[in-house]
Amino acid sequence: MGQRMGEWQTDADRPDIVVTGNSVMDLLYRVRSLPKWSGAVPASDVAVLPGGKGFNQALAAARLDARVHLLSAAGQDPWGTQLKESLIAQGVDVSHLLLREGAVTSPVAVLVGPGGETSFIGWKQPPLLRLRDADIEAARPVVNGADMLMATLEIHPAALLRLFRIAAESGVPVMLNPGPAPDPADLPEICELLPYVDVLVPNREEASLLAHGVGPGEPGSAEELAEALHGNGIRVVCVTDADRGCAVASREGTFRSPGFPSRVRDTNGASDAFCSALAVSMVAGEGLRAAASYANAAGALTVRTVGSSSALPDHRSIRQLISASESASVETGRGDLDE
Repeated sequence: MGQRMGEWQTDADRPDIVVTGNSVMDLLYRVRSLPKWSGAVPASDVAVLPGGKGFNQALAAARLDARVHLLSAAGQDPWGTQLKESLIAQGVDVSHLLLREGAVTSPVAVLVGPGGETSFIGWKQPPLLRLRDADIEAARPVVNGADMLMATLEIHPAALLRLFRIAAESGVPVMLNPGPAPDPADLPEICELLPYVDVLVPNREEASLLAHGVGPGEPGSAEELAEALHGNGIRVVCVTDADRGCAVASREGTFRSPGFPSRVRDTNGASDAFCSALAVSMVAGEGLRAAASYANAAGALTVRTVGSSSALPDHRSIRQLISASESASVETGRGDLDE
C-alpha cells in the first residue's frame, strides 16, 4: 500500500466515511455443535460484546484512522450506552447514533463452532429501532460531506433508498454490503437500490441471490458472479470468497485477489473488517488490486480472535501481515504466518 495509508499528512486528508447499519449486543457462545430441538449443548466460552454490521464497520474504519459517522439506532438502556461509549472511545462521531426511549437494544446470539464457523440467532429490526425519514434528513449534512457512504441490508430498503438518493445528489459514492443474506421475497426492493451503488461487496451466496435470484445451489465462481453483477451496471463488484480471498470486476477487468493464511477462531466480523478496509483504501486513492489485498488482510486478521468488535485490526497490523506474506512468497513460498 502507499505511504499515505494510515499516515495522513493533515486531518483534512483523512477519509470521511458515513456508515449505516445495526448496533446490537452479541452474546457469543463457543460450542462444539448446534443443539437439537429439546436438547442442549455446553458452551466452553461465553462473552457479551458490542456488534452489528453497522457498529463493526464504523469501528473498523475508525481503527484505520478514518473520520467516521455512524447512522444507527439502539435502545436507551445500558447496552445502548455501552455501544455509544465504545464508539466514542475509538473516535467515531455518534451524533447520529440514536438511543430510542422505550426501545430495547437488540441482542444477537452468536454460536461459534470449533472451526470458527458461526451461526446467528437474532430478530428483525423492531419498528422502534428503524431509521425514520427525519433521522435520514438530519444526517444529510454529514452524508453530503462524506467521501463514501457504507451501508448494509440491516437497514430497511426504503430507508436506504432515501439515503442513497441523498448521496447521489452530492456525488458521494455508495458501498453496499448486502448482508445479512436477503430474503428472495425482498429482492425487488433491493434491486431498486442497485442503480445507486458504486461498490457492491457481497459474499458468494449474496452475489448469487442478486445475480440469479437463487442461493448457493446455483453454481458459479466468485469471478463469474462478480462479472454478472458488474455487467448489470455496478461500477465495482467485489465478491468475497472466505479464505480464498475475493474476486473483483470493474471496467478495468476481472481479477482474483488471494486470501492470507490464517488460523480461524471466529469468522464473525471478518466481512465488516474487509468492507471498511476496502472503503478506506479506495478513498485514499489506492488501485483496486492494492485495495483488495488490504481488505483481504483485514479479514484474515479478524478471524484470529473471538468476538467481532474486539478483533478488528489497525493499519499497522494489516501492513505487517502483507509484508510478512510478501517476504514468505519470495523466500519460501507461503509459510504459516500465524506463528
